[in-house]
Amino acid sequence: MQRFELIEKASQMNSYLLFVSLLSLTFIAYARMSTPDALSLSWKRFWKLSRAESFGFDDEKIKPQTQSLFLGNFLVSFSLITFLYFQAYIQKTDAFIIAIVFVTGFILFQLLNFRLGLLLTDNWKLVSGIAEINKQIWSFTGLIYLALSFLWLINGLPADLLKYCFVLVFFAAYAWRIIKAWRACFQANLEWYYLILYLCALEIVPILFVSSWFSAAYQ
Repeated sequence: MQRFELIEKASQMNSYLLFVSLLSLTFIAYARMSTPDALSLSWKRFWKLSRAESFGFDDEKIKPQTQSLFLGNFLVSFSLITFLYFQAYIQKTDAFIIAIVFVTGFILFQLLNFRLGLLLTDNWKLVSGIAEINKQIWSFTGLIYLALSFLWLINGLPADLLKYCFVLVFFAAYAWRIIKAWRACFQANLEWYYLILYLCALEIVPILFVSSWFSAAYQ
């Protein structure tokens, strides 16, 4: 009887989580209704390397509310896949708390770190450019996190494979953000010593710390 109750509770949990993933899917559906080619534009903007003034979505093709829907999907799907990842190692309650702290800290870190770095320079125009880089990265990776969470919840692929996929996507997206931010700073003629200070103190060292934390504690 106890085993049956545990299975039933697990099934209910999966149903709740599937509902959360369907909420993200609703964001994407509304985004496509607003801008039919929003998915292809998200793909193109993710890979695009160009000057800061041309970052972001084309205002003639995609509406601001469409981008907001993509970002809403990122927030929900990233939180969901992070919870699923930690749930594989610790209790659900602890996994939920850690996932919320991790997602909140990660987003705040990416919103603030380059602003702190640019306090030392006169290139404040880069703030809007790198902020757009965040939107580009988050909009597209949110789609990947949504797909991974669906696969995880329906058990279509082994859980171990999905855990590695999540970690790979997370660090690959972070590395690509650094590359895009470096190029934006370079094109804005930011002095090389500022670039090194920014990358080492506010990008590379934190990601190495998070990487070692992932490896030591949850793999």
